[in-house]
Amino acid sequence: MKRVLTALVAASALVATPAFATDGNLPGGTSIAVTITGPADGAAVAPGPVTVTGTASVGTGAPVADTSLIYVLDASSSTANNGAPSCGNILQCEIAAGLALNAQAQSGTIGDVGLVAFGVTAATADVQPAPGDQLLTGPSTDGNANGVRDIEEVVSSTFINGVATFTNKNVGGGQTNFADAIAKARVVAQASTRARKIVVFMSDGFAVGGGSITVPLAGIPDDIDIYTFAVGSGADCANAGPNNEGSLEQITAATVPGGHCVQVTDVGSLPAILPGVIASSLDTLSLQVDGGSFTPIGNAAITPDLPQNGPVNVSYSVNTPALGVGTHRLCVRADGADGGGPGSVADCHTVVVNGPGGAFALEATGLVKIARTPEAVCPPGATKTQVPVNLPLVTTGVLNASCTAAGGTTTARSSVDGATLLGGAVQLSAITSTCTGSSSGNTRSSQVVGTINGTPISAGPATIGIAGVATIHLNESTTGPGGRLVQNAVRVEVLGLLGIVTQQIVLGSCYLG
Repeated sequence: MKRVLTALVAASALVATPAFATDGNLPGGTSIAVTITGPADGAAVAPGPVTVTGTASVGTGAPVADTSLIYVLDASSSTANNGAPSCGNILQCEIAAGLALNAQAQSGTIGDVGLVAFGVTAATADVQPAPGDQLLTGPSTDGNANGVRDIEEVVSSTFINGVATFTNKNVGGGQTNFADAIAKARVVAQASTRARKIVVFMSDGFAVGGGSITVPLAGIPDDIDIYTFAVGSGADCANAGPNNEGSLEQITAATVPGGHCVQVTDVGSLPAILPGVIASSLDTLSLQVDGGSFTPIGNAAITPDLPQNGPVNVSYSVNTPALGVGTHRLCVRADGADGGGPGSVADCHTVVVNGPGGAFALEATGLVKIARTPEAVCPPGATKTQVPVNLPLVTTGVLNASCTAAGGTTTARSSVDGATLLGGAVQLSAITSTCTGSSSGNTRSSQVVGTINGTPISAGPATIGIAGVATIHLNESTTGPGGRLVQNAVRVEVLGLLGIVTQQIVLGSCYLG
């Protein structure tokens, strides 16, 4: 299926529906690239919006010479009419436009070029100085080493009723034969092995004689696209000729789905318009998060603004929506176009959002104060061990705390290798707590092994009172400031006069958030 390409005179540009390029080149061979420079692929980032930065370009890398370009010039008698002061008569303005287009062809995407002149009949031009009738040459080739590109010698030698170089060909000037011009353009195009063939077809009139254009257009290969230009006040894109031979609009419509003939009333503008057939552009950048739709990146985030004609480099810096805990795939796509049509390339990075968390083995507040000992926090994560504690209200074994964050999962753990509290009323042999947070959800658990006043502690959450002495909370899941999820293996509230809490001791705690 051919790509859609629409010629717009007002913009002097070619616009089309998007397709995807291959290997960093647009369909016509122009290089296109996009790069994410930050965050690095696989980077761990904080929850919330993430700033994505990078660059994009068109026409700055190595091109692929994958396109053939065929000039079709109307050399009928009417092209001797006035054209424009800037270029001469209509034929001279066609020649000037062809030379301007060939200058654009030096970008490297055009592999070979040829020419057809037409009037009463059409003729393929001999485009090389070597013996024989050569249909194709390189856009920059100078086979006779005279300092002029061969194709430009041939284009410049086009005269009313024919072409002189390198072999004189006469086409007659009394009629305008679109059908034979198409047939000869097909001959040149099909002699090329390039993946795409672009035919630039200029005429100052409408088809008169030569039969219907439907004959040479029948079965035309999908890799041949004919862009037509109606040049001057006597030309009309829609005029199908006195015997319904066919119009310039019908030629483009048959070969470029969605394409249209370009009406060039101002003949002097033709040399500026024609190079747009193969010009490249960088049109848009867009951002995709986690396989969703691509969202356009506005020009406020791009320097310089898009669209831009190639060759060009731009930079961008755009924020994603807020990212939650887990693994996320971020892609930036660059869309552009060249003579072969539109295309896109994308660069993708994966980032990991690890939620904050932490754990500590011991904390005391009140009359006796013990800072969280030891405490491990994510980010950045740590594993810590503290020697036993021996105080009037609490004696412990070794204290441990750790926190790790990787792959979108945060795991915080704490443990105490045994503890005695409240003068021996509470005897604990093992204390652990674990908090895990990921994109799948949050889990909290703890375990306490021991006795209170000689009674074994049961699994599961419990609150046990020792009258007038303390309230003991076991395997407690609670919520801290800012919605932090907290798991306490043991929390002891020591009571003073009138049952007022004067001291709090926490053993084996972890938290998320």
